[in-house]
Amino acid sequence: MRRHSQNALHHTYKITRDRGVLFYRPSDHLVYYTLQSVLSRRHHLPVLGTSHMYTHVHEGVQPVDLRQLSAYEHDLSSIFSREYNREAGRKGVLFSGRFGSAPKHTDKDKRSSLIYVFNNPVEKKLVGKAVADRWNFLAYYEHEYPFSRKPVIRYCRRRLVDAIHQVEHEFKAGRYLNYALLHRLFGPLDPEEKEQLTDFIIQRYFFFDRKSCEELFGSLERMVSATELTTGKEFEVGETFEPFSDIPYREMCQVADQYGLLGPGMALLRLPEVRKARLAQLLRQRTSASDVQVARFLHYTAPTV
Repeated sequence: MRRHSQNALHHTYKITRDRGVLFYRPSDHLVYYTLQSVLSRRHHLPVLGTSHMYTHVHEGVQPVDLRQLSAYEHDLSSIFSREYNREAGRKGVLFSGRFGSAPKHTDKDKRSSLIYVFNNPVEKKLVGKAVADRWNFLAYYEHEYPFSRKPVIRYCRRRLVDAIHQVEHEFKAGRYLNYALLHRLFGPLDPEEKEQLTDFIIQRYFFFDRKSCEELFGSLERMVSATELTTGKEFEVGETFEPFSDIPYREMCQVADQYGLLGPGMALLRLPEVRKARLAQLLRQRTSASDVQVARFLHYTAPTV
């Protein structure tokens, strides 16, 4: 039975049904992130932080009650699943049952829980410092363009300007960015422009409650610094602890991308079982992934893995 008390920070945890990879590409992150942004506003739910990992998502939220939290999580899961299934040509349930959650009552526990959320990429060896990861969004609390140069519109090429204006239009209309639109916006851009547009989208749709974070840590600077001093802790959210690096997932994404399997339509998830088996063998040869990680990357259940 879920617990709740007024003013509690809830650490929520959501994982895919088969524990397989969810976020392969920036577009996967951006659809989920902009959906979080739109729905948190729609449900009037304060969110202090989140972290997108390859197979799961963490969030720190402050709901009025559990009905508000459940409504938000239900909409987030169902809408994203519909978008993801349409993009990947798949059917069925995407996430594993109901989300896990644990309320944090004291300021100390709230801080520890948020630090844990932000430090997930560090724990999984993806970055040396939490602020260096794009998909925990920590760098955006203090900076607009932490991973690219801020675009000066009058000097930008028309295709980037048009993309920025389209994103602005969608944001003002209260709409999240779906896969079809993202593919259309990013398709003509060069690598530097893609980084600039990604930073613009994240900052424009930024929905985290900076004020509550400042009150909890004293300042945003202290919050960021706190992630370097401790990893935080979490024992109640229902997450299965796995002491393995996520670097192999990054390596496998690079290999799959080289073979054109991560483009629009996600050919990777449409492969027949025979081709998945061959790709599984290639991934074991060319990356540091374990058999289990290869299986999760491919959503592959054949006995040969």
